[in-house]
Amino acid sequence: MAEKQFQIVVLGASGFVGKLVAKHLAQDYVGKSNLRWAMAARSKSKLEMLRSDLAKINPAMKDVPILTADATDQASIDSVVKQTKVVIACAGPYAKLGTPVVDACVRLGAHCVDITGEVPWVSRTIRKYHDEAAARKVKIVHMCGFDSIPSDLGAHMVANAIFNKHKKKTAQVRMLMGKSAGAVSGGTIASLMGAMFDETPEELRLSADPYALNPPNAHRGPDGKDSWAPAHDKLTKKWTMPFVMQPINTRVVRRSNALLGNIYGDNFSYTEAMEVPGPVVAGLGSTVLGLIYVVLSLRFLRPLVMKVLPAPGQGPSEKQQVEGFWNARVWGVAEAGAGKKPEVVTAKLSGHRDPGYWETSRMLLESALCLALQEDELKKAGKLQGGVLTPASAMGMLLVDRLNEAGMDFRVESDTAIAEE
Repeated sequence: MAEKQFQIVVLGASGFVGKLVAKHLAQDYVGKSNLRWAMAARSKSKLEMLRSDLAKINPAMKDVPILTADATDQASIDSVVKQTKVVIACAGPYAKLGTPVVDACVRLGAHCVDITGEVPWVSRTIRKYHDEAAARKVKIVHMCGFDSIPSDLGAHMVANAIFNKHKKKTAQVRMLMGKSAGAVSGGTIASLMGAMFDETPEELRLSADPYALNPPNAHRGPDGKDSWAPAHDKLTKKWTMPFVMQPINTRVVRRSNALLGNIYGDNFSYTEAMEVPGPVVAGLGSTVLGLIYVVLSLRFLRPLVMKVLPAPGQGPSEKQQVEGFWNARVWGVAEAGAGKKPEVVTAKLSGHRDPGYWETSRMLLESALCLALQEDELKKAGKLQGGVLTPASAMGMLLVDRLNEAGMDFRVESDTAIAEE
């Protein structure tokens, strides 16, 4: 990719997530590296105010360039995209605001990372842009936040460990989300509402397919529809309830395996749930989650719901972000040999801040930096060089290393356990 003025542009820097990305840069990169970056948004005055506020943390922020761009104006988006190697797309809902950014990146030769969780929109970008992006060696990497980096990289880690230790492919990966604390923002609410009310019935039907994001005519594994029932998990021996993000994360992990040529396994299965203390909590939690979906799906209740939930641009307080945390465990089961019990590899994933915004913004930033600064290493590691990709297929273990260096904990715990009957 040709040299550009900037290595990174934070597009939508005046929004909630964009401000956090800029804050991470101010605290950890500005003045400590030769990173060339800029902030972009529709309002120049808001960007100037943000730059002034961040200069109180790091005086070098006063020299960071400001660009103006309106997501509804393709020409203004083009003018920003053509100046940078990587775009950090922070402004959602992406079904409404993201397509002009992806379009510009593919045409003008810039990689792009975002934090969408909108499966119907991602499915459309795959259909429309994957082949051209692959041909132009442009990487469009969706879902680089809490959905779906822990799931995608967790599966990648245990599958890699199984192959490296046991020279086998992986039959099954199961992730359980453990205890967490955080808050939801208005942007997430707007994206969820958009996916439920603004998509066509056909798009929603396609998104319900467990392999909705897989390439056309790709091999399908054994996974069926998402489970929304409480259960006692046979593999992990834990009680579980449905994890609200499973309809997003599972599709991403399955796409990673397909894009990587079924490197995990030809009949690879990936599922996830939330670990809970026992059957009562599992049952109550599943019921409450189901009721929430029913309420949100009733169009006539939408105005009332929107009044009581955070509006776009609103999010958790700094105190909530700092006091937040998350934990997850991943189990990978190797393909079994004749007459032998399959090996099991486990991994532990955790973070020490609010997962939805603080940790998400850091995951997003490190994804962008990985693409911007580690191009040769990614190529050497055999990562895909273009297309509408996933975190694992575009960055894999190099991103795991960056996240660990940023203070998260992504590590394989055991690669010697044997699965019980």
